[in-house]
Formats: sequence, structure tokens, C-alpha cells
Amino acid sequence: MYVSGPRCTAAAAPEGGAHRPRPRAAFSALLAGAAVALTVTLLLGGGFGSVHGSVTAARTEVGVVEPAAGAPSTTLSTAGYPLALSIAAQPGAICASTSVGCPAGTSLARVALSANPAVGPTAAWPAVQIAFVIETTSYDGVLGTDRSDSLDKCAAVSSSAPACEESNGVPFFVANAQEIADAIQQANPHSAVSFALVDYYDAAGEPWDDTDGPEYNVDIGTFVPALSFGSLVQSTFRQSVMGGTWYSWDQDLDNNFLDSSSITALYGAIIGSDLNWTNNAHHVIVWMGSSAPRDPNYPENYCVSPSQWNVWGAPANCFSQTCEPSYVFANGVSPQCEGWVHSQDGNANDSIAALAHTAPACVHSIGGTCTVDTIDLWTTTTDPLSPGWPAASSFVKQGGGPGGAQVQRNVANVIAAGCDMAAATGGSWSGPGFESCPNGQNGNLQYVNFGSSIYDPNLNNPTLFQAFRSISFGPVFHTEVAAGAGVPLFEFVAYGSIAVAPSPEWTAVCATPYGFLPTCQRAPTILHQNGLTYYGWNFSTDAADNQFYVGDSWSVEFYVVATGPPYATVPVDACTTPTCIAVGSGGLDGLFTRATYLAQGNSTLDVQSFPPAVVRVEPGASPLPPATVPPSPPPIPPGIPAPVVAPVPVAAPIPLASPVGIGTLSVQAAAAGFLGAGFMRVTVRNRPIAMAVAAKSGLASSRFDKVSETPPAFSRME
Repeated sequence: MYVSGPRCTAAAAPEGGAHRPRPRAAFSALLAGAAVALTVTLLLGGGFGSVHGSVTAARTEVGVVEPAAGAPSTTLSTAGYPLALSIAAQPGAICASTSVGCPAGTSLARVALSANPAVGPTAAWPAVQIAFVIETTSYDGVLGTDRSDSLDKCAAVSSSAPACEESNGVPFFVANAQEIADAIQQANPHSAVSFALVDYYDAAGEPWDDTDGPEYNVDIGTFVPALSFGSLVQSTFRQSVMGGTWYSWDQDLDNNFLDSSSITALYGAIIGSDLNWTNNAHHVIVWMGSSAPRDPNYPENYCVSPSQWNVWGAPANCFSQTCEPSYVFANGVSPQCEGWVHSQDGNANDSIAALAHTAPACVHSIGGTCTVDTIDLWTTTTDPLSPGWPAASSFVKQGGGPGGAQVQRNVANVIAAGCDMAAATGGSWSGPGFESCPNGQNGNLQYVNFGSSIYDPNLNNPTLFQAFRSISFGPVFHTEVAAGAGVPLFEFVAYGSIAVAPSPEWTAVCATPYGFLPTCQRAPTILHQNGLTYYGWNFSTDAADNQFYVGDSWSVEFYVVATGPPYATVPVDACTTPTCIAVGSGGLDGLFTRATYLAQGNSTLDVQSFPPAVVRVEPGASPLPPATVPPSPPPIPPGIPAPVVAPVPVAAPIPLASPVGIGTLSVQAAAAGFLGAGFMRVTVRNRPIAMAVAAKSGLASSRFDKVSETPPAFSRME
């Protein structure tokens, strides 16, 4: 299966931290009793094991689109969207504004939005370019009159008679090229199929070959639609290669026929030498022949064959060459000893199977690879019991003859090469009905007699026709689900009194099956329209990566608050689905919480509204009546009345630091005066202190009650 090339992925993480999505359990612990999580998640499928499984998802509700001013033209239907969106809020209640005196106990909310894939990978119906690569070795149906008759049991009857079990593959293809192209197009009505043609035989440098044929010859290099193909095959291939006949005069048994330059021919076709492969089509090669490639995994023993070289003097080595010589093409040079499905030189890229995955013409095809379908014709070289294998002669070595060990090995290598190439490139294989591939695929071709002579071949071959009709374009699947189109892929629009919190604490995760995307847009783009602020995200800040594929996921989280009433259950987001309308939401000046994208194969924008989330907004607790404050005490009058007793004469004078002009002094009166002055001073500065002093009980004393032994400072009584 072809799946779009791997990409990195991203997640919102602290700088310097690992990029990974935060587990849901961690969110629950973090937000317990305090917040509701707002998570926008787009999860586009899981592993590819579910490609053929049933995809069941709740259908996304889709409302009437209210286009934003200046937005691109959009289309919107109620079904067929690749994304299934949902949203929920928990807990279901928050306090309005910054109020916490309500049962909800929190004014922050995090709401969860999610999107699951409504579709999985879909079969691709791209434009398809098919290049037929037709081998024209002797037993493919082009064996001419210039041949030895002594070693071929059937051909010995007449120089113009066909060889034993010679396939009519090439004459059939030439005669029915138009019907073949039409059948392929009809079998793939969703694809625009076009066709080109390459032919080859020969094996340059092969000691069992006279090396006079083309190794790579382009007959139709410009891919043409089915309706033009048949006439071009007649005017090019039949006229230039077959001389207007049904055979090739130069094909005889001194040419190669057990092995051939298949590697060179496929190399040229894959790299597009003189072929105009285009990047907007999937590239398919259909190879038809009956020989093995020159690769050490598929050696052919010519000593047990009817090769004319066995009569003229067999080469010292019975086996075919197993190294394909380098070949100079119009747009490149093939490596020496290029492999078939495995490299021979240690460079993993030096094989036809690898080239089908790495050549620019293949990488840039819609499928990202070149599919090679192989057809092994039912003929002598693919039938170990064919009478075309000589049973007795002086050159037959041990293991020869129909059913001989060496013959069976020859046939097995031809079949194995066809099976291996199809399996390595995702193509189909067709071969004799009694053969099968290691993967269990059985042959589907039946034997068809060549015809009465090379001048009058049988031009019918029903099973070969069906093999052409059912060639594989390869298991190519579209995995792209949505792509950015110059506007944010996702937008969040709050509704009513719901707003993004002053400290939203943005987090974002952009993930693919292969990891996290470093270019994930972590913080949103803040957008404004007619006084409304809303927020947008793309999957990637790099436009080249701003697409979703099956297996990708996107999520974003942030806090929201309720800025005020109504104190009721209210929608969190502006949205336009029927359920949105039912709960009181809707678009705001053409804006709503949505996904906007180009779906696979669409040229107009798809717009999907998220459904609504709701939350109950609660007011703060009812205020208590103001506390009763006791009245202030009345002001204290200046001075505090104190009882005055009769003065007591003092006979002895009181020593003073300075002379005092007093003859006599009443101690009680003086003490009372000083005490009153002190109360007055305290009362003026602090009434509560004055009250406390006034309440003090017990006898008051004074420095005047006795004579100090140490004379006081001047300011002592201050």
C-alpha cells in the first residue's frame, strides 16, 4: 500500500521539554474542582490496519454557513464531510466574573472539543499513464523465417511453420491494441488513462545472442488516450518493428530467448527516457514477455534449449550472462550490473524494484511509486513440458528435454522473475494457469495455439485479453483528509458572556503516526472583525505541512471565563448546527467555531461548524447585611475633676535643683493637677487609650509622694 510520505509532528510542550500530548488523566488531576478543560482535538484515524474495516462515526451536524466578510467562497452540504466534530464542557457550572461565592467554586473553565475521522484511506482514482514494455524474443510470437529447423520439432515441418508452443502474444497485442486500451479504460471509469509503447529484445554481450536487436526502443513516447492508441500501434510498432507483418524477420533461434535485456528496457521506461511521464498521474508499466532478466538470481541454461548456437558450436558456458551492461539513455546512464529486485553491487538503490520507488518519475507520480505489472506468456520458455525443449540431440546436456531438471529450473527462473517484480512494486502478475507465485497467486492464462503459420497467426487469446483488462494500478490510497487554504484551519469564537480568560495558558499538540510536528502552531493567531475578537490555528506554521492525513491529530487547550449574566445554562461557543440554534447559539457577524479546509479532491472550501458546548453560569452568594457597629462614646471633657482636700502645711522646705518661689506646697493638690494634665494629653491624642486609663482602678502614686534619691532630669515631668 502506498501511504503519503512520513512527516514529523509537533506538540506543545515547555521550551526544552519533550514534545508529547498531555495525558487526559493528568488533565483531570490538574483541573479537579477548579476548571473545565477546553481541548480542541482533531484525530484523523489510527493505524492502517483498519483501511478495509468499517468506519462508523456519528455524523457531524452542519448548519447554514454565514460567510465572514472577505472570506473565500465556500460550499457546504449536510453529508460527506471527512471530519466528525464534537464538543463538551465539564464541570457544568462556573461562577460569573471573578465571583467565587457560588456553588461552582471556580470562575475558570476548560471546554473539550474533538474531531474523529468520518472516513479512512480512500482508493485513488487519479489520472493513470500506462507504458507497455513489450518483449519481442523468439517465443513471444515473432519467430520469423530466418531460423534453423533442425532443432525445433514443430518448425522442422516447414520453414514458415510456427515453433512448438510459440505464444501469439505479440501478434494478438498488435491486432487488439485498441480493444485492450478501451478495456483498461472501461475497467477504470474514474481514471483518465493514457498509453505509451516501448519494445525491446536482444541481450548485448550475451554469447548466446547475435546482438543485433534493440535493447530499448520507444514506439509511442507521448502518452495518448485510449481512442488513439490502436492506430498508433499499427503505424509505429507494426510498421517499423514487424515490417507490416505479424512476425519479425530478424527473430530466429540464434537470438536470445531464455534471457533478455529486460533490466535495460525497464530502467529506460521508469526514468522516462523519451517518455513524457507527468507528475499529475500515477505511473504504471505493463511488461509482457517470456524470458528472465540478466540477474544472478535467474540464470538460464541455453545448452538444454533449441538455440541455434548449439549446432554452430555452443559457448563454453551454458548459462546466460547475469550482469546487465550499463546503457546510455537520452536522459541518464544505467549502472553496471543493475539488479532486478535486489542490488548486485551493495548499493540498495541499484535495482529495478528500488528504482520504481526512487526515480523522480515515480516519486513525483500521484502514487509516489511506479507500479510494474508483469505478464509471462504461456509459451515454450514458461512450460517445462513443452515439446519445444529438445529431447535428443548431440548438444543436449544432462537435465535437458521436456520435464528435465535443467529445463524446470529455466522455467522456474522465468516465472520467479515475473512474480518478484510484481510483488516488489505492488503490481499484478499473469502467467500460465499451471504456475503460481510464492505469494499464492495462481496463473490465469490458458494455452492458445499460435495459428496455421507466421503469415496467418491466431489473433484471439481470451485469457490474455482479460489479463490486460485486469492489470493493477497498484494499491494506491488517498490518505490526505484536509488541507489548509489560506485561512486558519480551526477557529474558536466565544459566545455571549463567555470569553477567553486573561491568562489562557495555551497548549497545542500536532501529531502524526510518526511523531510530533515541530512546526505546530502553539499560540493562536488573534483575529478581529467588527469589534469581535476570535482565535485561529493551523496544523503547521509551514504551509507545505499544513495538511491532515489519516493518522494525524491536532488539539489545543485554553481557559475561558464567564464575564457576567445571564445566570443560566449558556452556550460556550458560537456555532451554527441545528443543536447550536436549539441551545441559543449562532453565528456572530458571520463567524463561528469551525473547521475550514480543502477536502481531498475538492477545489472549494469546506466549512464545518463545531456543535455547541454549554455551561451553567452562577452568580456569587447573596450579600450579608452590614454588621452593627456600637456608637462612639461621648467626648471626654478637658481635664478630669479630682477631689481636693484642705492643704496641709509643710514645715520643712523641699530641696529643688532650682530655687522655687513657694513657701508652702500641697502634695495632694499638686498630684491631682499633674494627673489631670496627663489625662488631658492622652485624651487628645487617642480616645480609646484615654478610656482605658480612665477605667484603671487602684491608688495612683506620684513621684511627689517621696523624695527621689537621685535628682530627676530637667524634663522629667514632661
